[in-house]
Amino acid sequence: MPAFSTDDVLGNRLDFEIARDGFVRELRDAAVLRNAETWLRREGYRVVEMDAGAWGDDEQMHLDFAKGLQFPPHFGQNLDALDDCMSDVAEADYGWDASETGLVLVLSGFDRFARRLPRTADHVQHILRRQGRYAALFGNRLLTILA
Repeated sequence: MPAFSTDDVLGNRLDFEIARDGFVRELRDAAVLRNAETWLRREGYRVVEMDAGAWGDDEQMHLDFAKGLQFPPHFGQNLDALDDCMSDVAEADYGWDASETGLVLVLSGFDRFARRLPRTADHVQHILRRQGRYAALFGNRLLTILA
């Protein structure tokens, strides 16, 4: 089952626009972000918000992902483990339920995190893009908004 249909293309749907552009999208305007979150929830998405701006180090980032997406206790708290766990999330093993339309991660203050830890932020974005594509192979929707 495809993650999207031609009706989604013609309908100018926000979720399709995010997926089409690589599964990760920046939305910096607060009003636009609020409207997007409202629309996504109304469409049946689980929206998980994380305050990336508060991440002072890799450990805080890993802990936030683990808590927000219910990673298993054996999560290794490194970028390889994050990628592994996000592939499980993409398959809807945990973090959300496949009966929902999809999962949207909203990482607020991501630009502040990226200034503090640019290399880690780049890896995280790469993981989220790759896992968004991976989810689509199963007909799942895993989208990320960088706010």
